[in-house]
Amino acid sequence: MKSKRNTWMLLLFLIVGLFLGGLLGELAAPVLPFLTLSSPTYGFYPPLSLTLGPLTLVFGITLSVSVAMVFGLMLAYLAYRAL
Repeated sequence: MKSKRNTWMLLLFLIVGLFLGGLLGELAAPVLPFLTLSSPTYGFYPPLSLTLGPLTLVFGITLSVSVAMVFGLMLAYLAYRAL
């Protein structure tokens, strides 16, 4: 009987899969250009900024998912399930 899997470990696997998929997609783009097809970009534009005298804080986040990133997510999930 398998013990309960850790949700944080799944999240870590998915984040690493997302980054590795994006990196491999960029490296393989000259050979397989369809891997860089991406979704519309979502996020804050312009980023939120807070100025406190000499200190300025800038908050922003942007999300754009490509085909290679989706493949990376799927492989990361399969690797997690194989544990």
